Amino acid sequence: MEDKSYIKLFRKLLNSPIFENEKALKIWIWCLLKATHKERLQLVGQQEVTLQKGQFVFGRKRASEELKMSESTIYKYIKLLEKLQMISINSNNKFSVITVEKWEEYQVEELKDNNKVTTKEQQSNTNKNVKNIYLYLYNKYKKQIEEQPNRVVQIISRMKETTDYEMLTLEEQDKLFYDLMSIDKKIK
Repeated sequence: MEDKSYIKLFRKLLNSPIFENEKALKIWIWCLLKATHKERLQLVGQQEVTLQKGQFVFGRKRASEELKMSESTIYKYIKLLEKLQMISINSNNKFSVITVEKWEEYQVEELKDNNKVTTKEQQSNTNKNVKNIYLYLYNKYKKQIEEQPNRVVQIISRMKETTDYEMLTLEEQDKLFYDLMSIDKKIK
């Protein structure tokens, strides 16, 4: 049976040191996909292992087969992820349990019922998020413009470089731009 759950990837991954390295990135995403999203028991040989959210059983041989990479390459990059504190590894002589650090921050609880959310609810949630981002940006940069009215262009340019701004639709971006520019006219 195919698993119908999903993981989240945040845009800040673009700024991560592993993004520049295709092997490190592939192994990181593989770790996110392998990690369980709920507590469960897993049988490893004849041993029962309790996995918490964000954990998975790791073996280099199986990882090598799944990732189509050499065991030594996988080991090297797994150790790199550990060094970067993206994962932690708890090993014994038979297998390792890898924990994705900050799993809850990456994969918030909404995974529980996401398959039951309707398209209409998703659109409604998206609209609320965009509205919240819009209001957040408007209030933040309105204050800066009021404090420094002679720097409106620089303030708006800086705002356009933020990831929050990029999450808005083009129409919302235009509206925000004009709304902020009109503040400048009200001040003068």
